[in-house]
Formats: sequence, structure tokens, C-alpha cells
Amino acid sequence: MGKLSGAARARDHQDSHQGARRSARGQASGRAHPEGGRPAGQRAAAEMMEATALGAATARSRTRASRRWRGAAVGHLYLTPAIVLTGLFVYWPLVASTVLSFYDWNLVSPTWAAVGWQNYRELIASRAFWMSLVNTGKAAAALTVLTVGVPLLLALAVQRVGPRWRDLYRVVLFSPTVISMAIACAVWLWIFHPLYGVLNTTLRLVGLQGPAWLSSSDSAIWAIILVTVWKTFGFNFVLYIAGLLTIPREMYEAARVDGASERQLVWHVTLPLLAPTTLFVFLSTFILSPQNLFIPTQILTQGGPNEASNNVGYLVYQLGFEYFRVGYASAAATLIFLVFLVLTALQFYLAERRIHYGR
Repeated sequence: MGKLSGAARARDHQDSHQGARRSARGQASGRAHPEGGRPAGQRAAAEMMEATALGAATARSRTRASRRWRGAAVGHLYLTPAIVLTGLFVYWPLVASTVLSFYDWNLVSPTWAAVGWQNYRELIASRAFWMSLVNTGKAAAALTVLTVGVPLLLALAVQRVGPRWRDLYRVVLFSPTVISMAIACAVWLWIFHPLYGVLNTTLRLVGLQGPAWLSSSDSAIWAIILVTVWKTFGFNFVLYIAGLLTIPREMYEAARVDGASERQLVWHVTLPLLAPTTLFVFLSTFILSPQNLFIPTQILTQGGPNEASNNVGYLVYQLGFEYFRVGYASAAATLIFLVFLVLTALQFYLAERRIHYGR
């Protein structure tokens, strides 16, 4: 009994000693592993890795932002000369012309006389202004129809010929565009000559008597329109050629598989996909019509006979540089600008609702 009791006491002492050691290790472990039992070294390493990754991400974000800023700065740098020149030669003259429209100035006097709305009132009451505006509207409508429709038909026809002839036709049809308008008008002066001109000589060969194209009130404006169309349609022709080349061939192949005829291909594939090009051609022709009419009017008719071929561009030139009424000419230019701005915005709004740019 004594031995057994001594052995039991020894085991109890050993067990209590081991329990104390386990308790001490547990307490130490609890102090070192406050978060789920992770060792302190591992937790510190993880925190360091997270901080490093966050710093790298922040650095990458700053680098991308810096690159974007540098790219935008380079873009602005390249655009600055164009913006400055546009402001200097487009917007500043527009503002200056609007300001001048409220003054009376003869182009050489050092002083300007403020007249308020007098120039506008006189302009609205002027028969010459309204006649030139009507002539410009008539010519702009004719130019828009002819220099949109004719180049489109020619582009469609050229795309159907063989590759051997295609480039030749493109060069021939575009060549009038590169000829100086002054030289072209000199040639057309000879063509329109009532006695020796090619046009009337050809008409006499078939038994017809041609009119005096440039000195008749009925034909002068149409002669100018004809010259302008001949000179400008080549540019629109090239635009349509470029537009046709962007149409995927797969569109035509898919339509042919569905049984579409050649006419249906034009109406349901070609024309819808050319709509953005047509809008640009239409608007640019309309906006530039006063400018395109100016040189033929100046060389061929000088606005005559009896203002029958005058247009707003040539009228502004006459008022400012022939009659030296700069304020009056500025009022005319401002009114014409507003009229064309409203008409262009209306055309753009109506056309944009029907045009889809997706390919």
C-alpha cells in the first residue's frame, strides 16, 4: 500500500508538472497568436506583402495617370497651332464682321461712325439683297442636287467597269477639280461665246439657235451653275468612290444569296451604307455654294445682267470693295451667315434622324 501510494503520488506530481508546462505554452501561444493562431512572423510577412502589393498598385495607377496626362498634353500641343489659326482666320473675322455691321466705315477712314441697326434695316429693304438671296438659294439647290446625284451615279458606274479602265475614269472625272477656277472660267467664256463658242456652234449644226448665255437674264445664272458643277463635282465623286470601297463585299454576297437583284443591291445595301457620305457631301456642297459661285460670277457676269446672276457672296464683295461700305457689307455677311447656319442645322437635324453610322 505504501509503495502504491508513493507511485500514485509520483504520477500525480508528473501529470501536474506536464499540465503546467502545457498551460504555459498555451498562454504563450495565445499571446503570440491573437488572430486565429497565426505565428507573429507569418502575420508580419503577410502584412508586408499586402503593403507592397498596395504600393505597387498605387504606383501603377499613378504611372497610367501620368501617361494619360502626358498623352493628352501632347495632343493639346499638336492641336494648339490649328486652334490658334482657326481662331485667327475664322472666328476673329466673324466677330469683327459682326461688330462692324453696327458701324459706318468706308475702309480707309480712321474713324467709325456708330449707326446701330441702320445697316440691317437698309439691307432688309434692299431689292438687290433679296434678289441675290433668291439667286443664291436657286443656285445652292441646283448645285446640291447636281453635285450629289451626278457624282453618285458616276461612282456607281465606274465601280462596275473593269479594273483596267477604272483608274482612267477616276483620273478623267477628277481632273476638273485640280484646274484653277480662273482658268476654267476663261475656257468657259470661249465656250459660251454667242458667235464663236463651241456650245452655240454645236447647236447651229443641228439647226438650233443658242442664246446669249452670259448676257441673258434667263440663262446667266444657269451658265454659272453649269460651270460650278463642272468644276466641283470631281471632289464629291472621289468621296463617293471612297465610300463605296468601305462597304464590305460580304454584304453584297449575303444579299445575293438571299436572291437580291442588282437594283435591290443598290437600294437596300449601297445607298443606306453610303448615307453618312451623302450627308457630308450634301452639307458641304450647300455650305460652300456661295464661295463656289463667287469666282464664276466675278469673271463671267459680274452679277449681271440687271442683278440676274448676282449672289450673296458677290454682293458682299461689291458692297465692301467696290462701294466701300464695309459696315453695310458686314451686315449682309452676318445675315447670310445666320440664314445658312439655321438651314444647315435644320438639314443636319433632319438627316441625322434617318442615318445610322454603324457598319
